[in-house]
Amino acid sequence: MTTTMRVEQPLSLKDVRWVVTQAGRAPSIHNTQPWRFRWDGSAFELRADTTRGLTVSDPDGRELVLSCGAALYNLRLALSKLGYRAVVTPLPDRTEPRLLARVELAASVPADTATRLAFAALLRRHTHRGSFDDRPLAPDLAVALQRAADEEFGHLIYVHDPGQRRRVLSLARAADRELAADERVQDELARWTPAPRSSRTDGVPATAYAADPPLPVDDLAPRDFDQGRGFGRLDSDESPPGVIAVLVTDTDLELDWLNAGQALERLLVTAARHGAFAALHSQVVELPHRRAELRRELCTDGYPQIMLRFGYAADGTTTPRRPVDDIIDLT
Repeated sequence: MTTTMRVEQPLSLKDVRWVVTQAGRAPSIHNTQPWRFRWDGSAFELRADTTRGLTVSDPDGRELVLSCGAALYNLRLALSKLGYRAVVTPLPDRTEPRLLARVELAASVPADTATRLAFAALLRRHTHRGSFDDRPLAPDLAVALQRAADEEFGHLIYVHDPGQRRRVLSLARAADRELAADERVQDELARWTPAPRSSRTDGVPATAYAADPPLPVDDLAPRDFDQGRGFGRLDSDESPPGVIAVLVTDTDLELDWLNAGQALERLLVTAARHGAFAALHSQVVELPHRRAELRRELCTDGYPQIMLRFGYAADGTTTPRRPVDDIIDLT
């Protein structure tokens, strides 16, 4: 058996900044970008930036850790693009709860074609909030998405049965109504949806949602980021029904949340390679009782982490990202 040689200071500071920039392209709840990276000269550390957490909608920090997991996957892929293998130790120090992972580097081989294609898709990936094309998801892509989730210790469950789809949609709409009636949740949402032409590099920009979001009969409705303020600039066209799926994990511990984030980003990158994108719907899993109902409806022992709607669409614009200097510490 061969061993992979550890490397000493394999990256220049330019490479370190580039890698962290790619990590920062990850999706996050309300585009909060709640991650921070530290480079100590030989390894990266990923920490949760709890000052950017949603204390009302996400009191346990589950979605915060999931968001950081997506950034961790991007970090790994960026390192692979440079020809290094990431050796990840998750949750390396229980005395530091914000420390989510330590990533050491091992010598590897130059990036192969699959890695280069995946990285190109990472650059195209974006959370989709507009309409989808009127064509079904290719069966081979549907299988590839499930395999991508499995690679990161997650499972993607499709909601195919019409009766189950109606019940899942009913749960999602009930969750939407409950969250819309909670003033604290709406106040928190307003803080992460800046006004048009804002110079902020976080939050959901007005160009990413509609002022009057559609309420489809047979599909998941988008989250109402506008809240009646007239901020939204996205067209509110009706969209053909998308493919609904739920990402689940076997258990529901912090490590599972971190893995779920990596699984989410891997499958989103896989989708983008084939011209497909996903709308993310977290409302139903933000309410414990609705999340439990969804779990029963899916007839799974696993724990739902996020709901998605897949479809084909043209490349869209990405949401703003914080400068790399805001998310990295160099020592």
